[in-house]
Amino acid sequence: MHRSVAAVLWSPTTQHWPAAAAKCVVGLGLRQYTSTTAEDIWIKRRPLPTTTSIKYAIPEDPYLLAQKFQQVAHSGKLDDAVAIVMQTKTRHQSPVVWNLVISEYAKAGRLSRALRGFTEMRKRGFKPTHTTFTALLKACALSDSDKSTQMAEHLYNSIADFGIEPSIINFNSLLSVYQRKHNIEQLLDRFNGLPRDGPTAPSLATYTILFSACRREIQRQLAELEAVAAASKSSQERRSFGDSRRIALIKTNIHSMFNALIQSWHVYAADAARRITEPAVDTQPLELDAHMVKIVLKACHAVYGENRALGRKGLGIVEQVYGLDKGLGGQAAEKLPRNEPLALLLRQSRPDKGAGPAPPVLDDEVVDLVFGLCKRDRQSTKALRFWKSLEQHFTAELASLKQQQQHQPALDEFRARTTHSKS
Repeated sequence: MHRSVAAVLWSPTTQHWPAAAAKCVVGLGLRQYTSTTAEDIWIKRRPLPTTTSIKYAIPEDPYLLAQKFQQVAHSGKLDDAVAIVMQTKTRHQSPVVWNLVISEYAKAGRLSRALRGFTEMRKRGFKPTHTTFTALLKACALSDSDKSTQMAEHLYNSIADFGIEPSIINFNSLLSVYQRKHNIEQLLDRFNGLPRDGPTAPSLATYTILFSACRREIQRQLAELEAVAAASKSSQERRSFGDSRRIALIKTNIHSMFNALIQSWHVYAADAARRITEPAVDTQPLELDAHMVKIVLKACHAVYGENRALGRKGLGIVEQVYGLDKGLGGQAAEKLPRNEPLALLLRQSRPDKGAGPAPPVLDDEVVDLVFGLCKRDRQSTKALRFWKSLEQHFTAELASLKQQQQHQPALDEFRARTTHSKS
């Protein structure tokens, strides 16, 4: 199913996603996106509540109404909060209030009520905003309806009908729907349609969703592999030909999906570096945070038991992000090129003003994952080079680690192994 998934990813050397990628998408048999009407994916829209469990004072100001709604909704009485809005005269309402209604229903995964809120909002003459569609798409992601994915696609495709240009936040919300519904092929297909530059170019959140989706699919396939292997082993002493074929197919899918994850990481790294060297006026620079690194490293740990060669690719990503100091390799290491770590490059290129606080690029879990991978792969020298690079380039991040002293036993073990191997 996923044999050629990695081939459909974007090439950062081209202006747009290449035509060859589109051919690969067709070869994968991915469903093409067509215009879908709401009638084709009809979901029952339950009426919104109009009566409250107790009597509330009805605000006569949009701002006060929004405050009242949030106060009642956050007290655990969402239906009462919505009923207050329904009882309020239209002139005392606002798009902000209705966005809050839709958002609260979305958080609860109540897609039918969220859609009804969308209908009531438009009936009262309020124009939807980007926030409206982000909330609706979130409702689709959290809903257990078998039509939620189709509804999400319909909603996203209809944004332009309201005179709104879909934002990258709206797009990321659609990707989150695919991620939660395990529609990895649709996610990749949509991702391949993003432009290279501009306000809708991939963001940190876009890549994080992509990495998370690939990792979830890998975990699902690994769980299926374990279940099939266990059932085959318990049913009979000799594995049947059918079971062997199924196990082989699952392993192929795992390898392909993991390669897609690694390929998508390289796409991200190349895109981040390009935005530094070739900045565009309307394109935001990419960030890097510890969370996305952990997603990839956890996937490497997950596949390591199945295929060591795949799992150890995580060490290459560690070197790319944080660097592996060459000082432990003697005179020969001094001749090696010293590429700046990606995390360091992104931090140095970050604008001084207006960008807000930088996301953390390192935490204790990242260190544990790197040390764990080095230990499994018997790469004590790389573990020490990783730590030395942190001491050299990421002093502030290293000092902020909550469990810095707890990493000392692992470092001592790596040093002991290195000394023993040399002797």
